[in-house]
Amino acid sequence: MSAVTGIAAVARFQLRRLVTPQRLTLGLVGAAFPAALVLAVRRIEPEIDRNVLVALIYALIPEAVCMLGLLVSMCPAVADELERGTWPHVVVRPRGRRSLLVGTFIAAVAWTAGIAMVALALALAAAGLGGSPGLAAMFAALIILSCLGRAALFALPAVIVPKRALVASVGVAVVVEYLAGFLPAVVNQLTVSLRLRSMLVDWMAWRRVLPAEFRLIIDDRPPWMQIAALLLLAATLLVVATLILERRQFPPSAES
Repeated sequence: MSAVTGIAAVARFQLRRLVTPQRLTLGLVGAAFPAALVLAVRRIEPEIDRNVLVALIYALIPEAVCMLGLLVSMCPAVADELERGTWPHVVVRPRGRRSLLVGTFIAAVAWTAGIAMVALALALAAAGLGGSPGLAAMFAALIILSCLGRAALFALPAVIVPKRALVASVGVAVVVEYLAGFLPAVVNQLTVSLRLRSMLVDWMAWRRVLPAEFRLIIDDRPPWMQIAALLLLAATLLVVATLILERRQFPPSAES
């Protein structure tokens, strides 16, 4: 079996596990939450500024919905195989570990992005912005990039501490993405959140009106460089996670 065939097989299998009535119901409930919150905000403040609504939708969907979707779809990549006792079958297959991780990555990105797109359509309609194709395209791009970057980030806890991957990933999200990501220092250059914020500010033409203190947490480079940096970061994280998984050995107690 070639590497591509193995990855595709895992991705299809994982998607079948994700697209079940229970998971779809939970996903759609989660997708409806941003729209409900936007409606509540508009009811409280009918004359709310358009830019505030855009910022709210950004925080709710490319950030929150994507993050939560990836936590439940990417983190169990290795833990599920250990719990089901199928890890030995993964190990003995040629390129089995790599196929497992990359296939799960693809499935997690596809499933989470799909749920986030539904959430986006509902939220834009609730905000009265459904007639703005440019805005929809911008958010769609941010959703895809967010899923790619965060799925690669969560791949590391999934292979390092598989049994505690969810807890570790939440810690990584809080510490790396939201604490380090808002520090005006070199460390925030290695975060997905910086790249997404910078693209949002650039595409919405907010840079000139931002207060000086907010400019410290925005990168001045053009969007194409932000996209390139984010894709490079995601590829690096995924390669590192794959290399770690290729060398991981789990004791028999961990496979039960």
